[in-house]
Amino acid sequence: MASPFSRTLRSLESDGHRWARGLAPAVLLLAAWGAWFVSARVAVYEVSDSARLEADRAAHPIDAPVDGRIVAVHWQLGQRVAAGDVLVELEANEQRYLLQEEQAQAAALPGQIAALRQQIVAARKMIEDGRSTLRATLAEARARGAEAASAARLAENDAQRQEKLHASGLIPEADLAKFRSAAEQRRAASRALALALDRMAWEAKNTESERQEKLADLERQFALLTGQAATTGPAGQRLGRDVELRTVRAPVAGRVGEVVPLRVGSVAALGDRLGSVVPQGGLRVVAEFLPEAAVGRVRQGQRARVRLIGFPANQYGLLAATVDRVASEAEGGRIRVELAAHPDRRSRLPLEHGLPASARATTSACPSALGAVKPTFCAPSLLIADPLTTARTVSPPASASARRLSTTTPAPPPNTVPRAPASKARQWPSGDRIPDSWCR
Repeated sequence: MASPFSRTLRSLESDGHRWARGLAPAVLLLAAWGAWFVSARVAVYEVSDSARLEADRAAHPIDAPVDGRIVAVHWQLGQRVAAGDVLVELEANEQRYLLQEEQAQAAALPGQIAALRQQIVAARKMIEDGRSTLRATLAEARARGAEAASAARLAENDAQRQEKLHASGLIPEADLAKFRSAAEQRRAASRALALALDRMAWEAKNTESERQEKLADLERQFALLTGQAATTGPAGQRLGRDVELRTVRAPVAGRVGEVVPLRVGSVAALGDRLGSVVPQGGLRVVAEFLPEAAVGRVRQGQRARVRLIGFPANQYGLLAATVDRVASEAEGGRIRVELAAHPDRRSRLPLEHGLPASARATTSACPSALGAVKPTFCAPSLLIADPLTTARTVSPPASASARRLSTTTPAPPPNTVPRAPASKARQWPSGDRIPDSWCR
């Protein structure tokens, strides 16, 4: 027997199928959220608002090496320079004159040394020749002395024989006197030759002493010139270094990162800062963290993200980095952390030395098991949706003829007003720190 409410029953049956089809996606979504809530891991970050980009190698400061007046400036801020390029010139005229004088003296020294060497050779030869001549002269003088001594002895013997003859009365007194006079002359001549021999020896000795003194003077001058030639090289190098010091050059290839306003004619004192050159190479990120946020948390190898201040992340993106070094002591109440930058070739970030930034390091990942992570949210949020107060009622008798159900929408009760602000902005987790005991 047909039921008088067949249409109504079919409507109720079809409405039940629609409820089942609408409830299935909600159940799947709830199951997926539950799986994430149990098995997912939540990253814990430490953020530093005090960070900057720096070159891998430290910037080279350019200081005035000596006191001097500036005569030329060849660099500008941001200019690319090569190692050895002239940046600033200081006045060096006096040092150049001294260097030229030293170089002229050094050029003349070899000739002077060669001339002195020849004079020394000649003086030594003269001394040797004088000695040879003296030996011959003395030999001749000695021979003459021997001859005179022999003649004196012969005359003496003759005088003695004549004395015997005179004693015998054989010769007169006059002849005896002649023989005595001849013997006396011979003795005097022998003594004169002996004295002449001594005089010649003394004269030869004095002459050789004078020649030796002259030779010593020549050798002394030779030693002075040789020593001067030996010191001329280092002296010239020192003067050349003084000149070079007044030419300030780039120590490394890179970019001029700092320039002190310099005017031609102004005086720079020793040690005055003139500027700096940032060497070529990669970039690193230097961040400063609070000790309680970095010590024991930020470690080498952790990943990080860097946002350059003044370059929005949604337009320029973020810079990937890795923690490279972490200081063990605080300086100025901050811990220095160095991060190795990994720039993306497709990124539009203008990576340059000195850009300020903020860094966010991933310090740990905590399990999000039920009850382990309890972030606070404010409705509406990602996890708390806006409350819906729309009610739906079904009246089968009234809709049997229309083959569908009619619904009414009563006004929401006062206790269903959302707690979110009027802007309906989504709220993110607050800054409450997750206990370390939850982290693995």
